[in-house]
Amino acid sequence: MQTENLKKWSNDRATLFVLNMFVVYALWKLFAYYVKHSSGFIHESWGKIIISLGSIYATVTSFILNLFGERTVQTGISVFYPTENKIIRVEDHCLAIPATIIFVGTIVLFKGDWRTKLWFIPFGILLIIIINLTRLAFLCYTFAHFSRHFFDINHSVIYVIITYALVFMMIVWWMRKFSGEEK
Repeated sequence: MQTENLKKWSNDRATLFVLNMFVVYALWKLFAYYVKHSSGFIHESWGKIIISLGSIYATVTSFILNLFGERTVQTGISVFYPTENKIIRVEDHCLAIPATIIFVGTIVLFKGDWRTKLWFIPFGILLIIIINLTRLAFLCYTFAHFSRHFFDINHSVIYVIITYALVFMMIVWWMRKFSGEEK
């Protein structure tokens, strides 16, 4: 009876989904810990990647804000509001790297045609970038025009929930449409 329940549990799609996400996230955390506590080439290279991505995100975020009438200037990984004399930095935790890793890893681990995965993964990464740029633009706007408390709630809770909910919806979409498993 217990073996039968264990087999049923291990073949359950929801269980596999959670396990896949847990494994991918755990591997990401191990990698991040290793890079953070290493020295030399790996640490320096990862730091350069983070600075480059942060600068790209800050540039595009500043551009988006300026399109909507905000007066911002991008400098390095910072978006600067000269009129309010406020600066917000696009740090490593703002780059949606964990969300991207979870998305890609989960899609790779699930069943499905590799040709479909080869277009769906870049499509999903593009959507994550768009979600994150939207999130960053709203955060910068919130930082410049609202209280610090309102910014902190949005930065630490609201936008994180929205971002991961959208990533989750993309994974569910994959599971339902492209995984090749029975519903």
